Amino acid sequence: MERSDPKATRRVLARRVQHLRRALGLSQEELGQEAGLRQAQISEIESGASNITIDNLHRLAVALGVRTCELIDDRIKD
Repeated sequence: MERSDPKATRRVLARRVQHLRRALGLSQEELGQEAGLRQAQISEIESGASNITIDNLHRLAVALGVRTCELIDDRIKD
């Protein structure tokens, strides 16, 4: 089994969140409101700087209309 790189996972998350948010036509502020997060948190997630909690990852997935695992699965192409 290959060990995963946390930074690589954060980059995948950042790319997926930004792609899905834009596809839905949402601003960071709007996504934050839907997910119960601050705009600054969305910005940090999209920049790959945030070490997000599982709870917040789930909230984001619900707000974006995807399964939680889809936000960090690097096999999914945008």
